[in-house]
Amino acid sequence: MSDEQTYEQQITRDRPTLAIADDDAFMCSMLATQLGFAFECVGTAADTDAAIELASVQQPDAMILDVIMPGGGALKATRAIRASSPNTAIVILSSDELHSDVIDLLNAGASAYLRKGIDAQDLAQGLTASIAAHGHARERVSAVADTESHASGGARS
Repeated sequence: MSDEQTYEQQITRDRPTLAIADDDAFMCSMLATQLGFAFECVGTAADTDAAIELASVQQPDAMILDVIMPGGGALKATRAIRASSPNTAIVILSSDELHSDVIDLLNAGASAYLRKGIDAQDLAQGLTASIAAHGHARERVSAVADTESHASGGARS
């Protein structure tokens, strides 16, 4: 640790980054506080467009999205975040469990779908597992692209 770097900066640098989007400000605040032991919260958003912008600017390791938010909700946000922040693991946190919603969100690029009310420790474990799984999936896609590029004699852009 350098003399210019504070202890707090060293600690937060070592934690994965997290962004939270929920139209309930209390929920955002509570999640940021409860998950602070394991994640550095880089911002919160109260609607879909703000969530997309937050992910695009901050490029967090993980993002929690509520299913129903003003401006289009988690499905719209997931699709846009997947395009603008492809390294972000998206975790849906909702009280709804409609099978079709869960499938649509996972197909759009969400890494996991968890229920509101989950214990903070279990949520942190779910986020950490989602980050790891998302990273592993990106590595496999990259390896396949490299293999295909070499097999065809082309260069990967």
